[in-house]
Amino acid sequence: MEVEPVKNLPSDVGPYETAEQAAETVREFYQLSRLGPRGTLAKCNQERLLAACEAAGVELGDYDQRILAWLTIWEPETVAVIVGLVLRAHAGEVTSE
Repeated sequence: MEVEPVKNLPSDVGPYETAEQAAETVREFYQLSRLGPRGTLAKCNQERLLAACEAAGVELGDYDQRILAWLTIWEPETVAVIVGLVLRAHAGEVTSE
């Protein structure tokens, strides 16, 4: 599914059939992490998760934010799937209204 470009969000948000497809959407994160300081991947993950929630109009509570912070330590491919799920669910909600 293609979505309108939003800062720090991929245009391809799945569905993904393989880890390689999800990895393709985060290739630049790995490039940045090789050049940037420690924690670059987590920062990229956090920015993408928050951008997806904002784009979908998701209101975040304190516990929601804690869980998003926890998700930042996962591989960017894993975060890409979660971001894709949020954005696809939102797109489906918008089109069904």
